[in-house]
Amino acid sequence: MKINRISVYEVVAPFPQGYSLSRGRTWTSFDNTMVKIETDTGLVGWGEVQTVGANYLPAFAKGAVAAIGVLAPHLIGQNPLQLDRINHLMDNTLYGHPYAKSPLDMACWDILGKATGMPLCELLGGRFDGGLDLMACPYFGTQEEMLALTEELRAQGYRRLSVKLGGDVAEDVARLRGILKLAKPGEEYYADCNRGWTRDQALRVLRQIRDLDVYIEQPCATYEECLAVRQRTDHPIILDEIVDSPEMVMRIIRDDAADLLNIKISRVGGLTKARRARDMCVTAGLPMSLQDVGGGGIVQAAIFHFAQSVPQELRHSVFDPLSVNFEPLTDAPILIERGEAVTASDKPGLGQEVLEDRLGDPVAVYGAT
Repeated sequence: MKINRISVYEVVAPFPQGYSLSRGRTWTSFDNTMVKIETDTGLVGWGEVQTVGANYLPAFAKGAVAAIGVLAPHLIGQNPLQLDRINHLMDNTLYGHPYAKSPLDMACWDILGKATGMPLCELLGGRFDGGLDLMACPYFGTQEEMLALTEELRAQGYRRLSVKLGGDVAEDVARLRGILKLAKPGEEYYADCNRGWTRDQALRVLRQIRDLDVYIEQPCATYEECLAVRQRTDHPIILDEIVDSPEMVMRIIRDDAADLLNIKISRVGGLTKARRARDMCVTAGLPMSLQDVGGGGIVQAAIFHFAQSVPQELRHSVFDPLSVNFEPLTDAPILIERGEAVTASDKPGLGQEVLEDRLGDPVAVYGAT
């Protein structure tokens, strides 16, 4: 089997209510890059990446399109079933830019699943028991807005909630206490300021919430700052934005720098490298939250399959990108229903097919026309 054509699509989804994080970062739309890989056998695979603006990670949508333009010509004629070879080729062709490699890798996994008739989670190592504990984010706003959104997400069935912080210390403490005061049994909360605290601010907040049962997620911008905070608190620490490669996962495990890791598929470079990071965490007994930066139905399918391949006792939470109301653009999105366990699809590959008529024309095509 050989890749004979790669098409790239751009989809802009409006988010008029605004999605906000610490340090004044707010976005009113999300840019998604969709990749379609076609083969000489007629099999087709899909991948997707969303970067959430240009100031969340060292990644942005136009950069993804440009980087795919560098990578795609080198993948024409390659066997998409040889996942490690594909990733080695991409890394030798373009240094860095993992977010651009992720949709290409994802599409190859989709093809592998369709070629074998197997769902992705089985190809990633096996379907582990148990439903997926889905996580959503009451994004940054006033305390009243976050309380209202938390209640809305709770009503939908989400039991893992990442509370966005990272403003004034007193406001963050008040916001967190207000939300946790209304917490229900069986719910778990992450205090996530998305790198928004300086080290002294983080320590001040943690000193004032010693009595609260909450995870502290990515308190500071750098690895060294987060490690220093971890050494001074009893709260379990989650690392997120700095978990950008399997190599960083090795370092975190070596330094005992976290109690839980967020593994975002596109941030580490795709499912192939996410699998490597997962295996290190399983070996070290380190729990994981399985995620991606954002996206629609294709990203949702990838996250859910990846999560289903993690042993239940180490599968702490699973981000549902559709909780941000992004249009799925696929034929079989998985929608959460209160009281009903969510599991990865048992269809071959990702288990969702893109509704191409909603994408418009590709912005770039490589290979056979």
